[in-house]
Amino acid sequence: MPEPERVGDIEVSQDIEHQRLEWKIERVCWVVMALVVFAALAGLLGHGPLSRAEAGERGSALRAAYHRFERYQGPTAIRLHLGPGLGGGGQVRLWVARSFVENIELHHIDPEPLVVEAAGDRFVYVFRVTEAGRPTSVTYHYEPNRYGRMPVSLGIEGGPELAFRQFIYP
Repeated sequence: MPEPERVGDIEVSQDIEHQRLEWKIERVCWVVMALVVFAALAGLLGHGPLSRAEAGERGSALRAAYHRFERYQGPTAIRLHLGPGLGGGGQVRLWVARSFVENIELHHIDPEPLVVEAAGDRFVYVFRVTEAGRPTSVTYHYEPNRYGRMPVSLGIEGGPELAFRQFIYP
């Protein structure tokens, strides 16, 4: 420890090198905090512009709108856009991988399916389509029940399929 200096009637201990190190650490911490706030606002820690994503092409027979980043046990939704012409016989048979369904708590589906069938490694949801020539949408409202990367696979029986991943924060 350096010898105290006399400033007027007061003895003052100074360690300028230590003080400069503290200032540098303080600046780095301010930058890190600003980056965390920016990441949160941008959607890297939950909902926001960088979190919004789509699987499938616009105008295709099947497209999904979802969030890349979600929270464990936080309410969320996947909105499926079904293109025109999928309602053969007035029904659409939409399958979702069992691995996804077993890792979520499914609250409800809009519109409600007519029938839900277990078919091996998937669940098949049968929806009534009143106007087969018009696009429609189906929304799954759920809460994730696990952390980390969660794969999502779904599709139309005998039609297009989609696969994407979500990251679930604790």
